[in-house]
Amino acid sequence: MGWVDKVPRAGNLYIGGLHALYQRQDLFREYRISHIISALDFDLYEAGHFKEYTHIQVKLDDDPNENFFAHTNHFRDTNDFIESALSNGGAVFVHCAMGKSRSATIVIAYLMWKYRISPVEALAQLNEGRPVCEPNPGFQEQLEVYHEMLRSGSDAGAKLVYEQWLKTRYTGDWYSERRRQISKL
Repeated sequence: MGWVDKVPRAGNLYIGGLHALYQRQDLFREYRISHIISALDFDLYEAGHFKEYTHIQVKLDDDPNENFFAHTNHFRDTNDFIESALSNGGAVFVHCAMGKSRSATIVIAYLMWKYRISPVEALAQLNEGRPVCEPNPGFQEQLEVYHEMLRSGSDAGAKLVYEQWLKTRYTGDWYSERRRQISKL
């Protein structure tokens, strides 16, 4: 694992943490990064820092109760951004604070959409290049829902899957619930 890790079999798609964005511009030049997705809950903009890149920010916290769908138009915005950049010869760097959960969720959703694979397969592919990637439990659940939305085959079907999830989603303390479930085993 490095500062900027290439996603295997996904063209010029890279993932990492916030440190790389500010401290490893040499790697950005070497990998010819042209596009950046920042997945952070605070304003990242520094005057002039992103002027040479096409940049979008997805403002969300690394909290299992955060609704990723609401921040990314059901992953369409981030998928379209990545796909457009890659298909036009660009290189994309997706990051969050640590390059582990939020950025991984965006990359996994893209891999699922692009290659029609499951969240488990997409995470395995991503982990080949960056083994620390592990979306938090709420994001993992949303990736499973996204998989069902993609498999529904239509916008109407995807909407039904999403609406059902909204009605039944768990919004409590994910970590306490996980400990409780494990203690039952």
